[in-house]
Amino acid sequence: MSRIIAVLVVLSVMFGACTHTVNVALRPDFQTKLEKKNQLADVKPAVKFMKGSYADKRRETGTLTTFKEGIHTYNFYEERPVSEALFEGLETLITGSGHEWMKTGVGDVQIDAQLLNLQARRDAGFVMVSASSSVQIKLDFIEKKTGTMLYTQVYNGADDREQALIGMIDMVVASLDAAIVKCINDVGADEGLSKALKKVNKPVAVAE
Repeated sequence: MSRIIAVLVVLSVMFGACTHTVNVALRPDFQTKLEKKNQLADVKPAVKFMKGSYADKRRETGTLTTFKEGIHTYNFYEERPVSEALFEGLETLITGSGHEWMKTGVGDVQIDAQLLNLQARRDAGFVMVSASSSVQIKLDFIEKKTGTMLYTQVYNGADDREQALIGMIDMVVASLDAAIVKCINDVGADEGLSKALKKVNKPVAVAE
């Protein structure tokens, strides 16, 4: 009898397992969540930035992220490319710090971006539901006038949240949006980047 019960349990798990497809349009709230007082705001004179290349350097690029919750597997796909969200965040950060984002033409500094890692998950308990996510990017800042690498750095953002009883899948999307905002804020807080940018457009001393 116990063997029959065990077989039935295994069969119920096999047939009860579900794979869910979730199309995600990441739209972080950059306008209100980005820090206005940051290291970039101290860079004078103002710098003209321009969008550069983008590359997804993750090992698994077929999905935006994948996680398991019990017998369920959730596959997140890009409804809006994550590159759009990242460059939107950089544009908002830069213009909000007193600099210029070039829509056309050539800027002083080109930003090349790489997505190194993006993860998310949800855990449902008896009382609380939690969601967590993390984002890691690498940015190269290239001085267009000379074509040289001005600065390069890896930036991170993470988010953890929980709520009582029911946490829908939108909770995971909101966590991802928040992690991206924190990753872009990490760029604005980089003192090393600020020091490097202060060398751009620096007035040349004229010998008397």
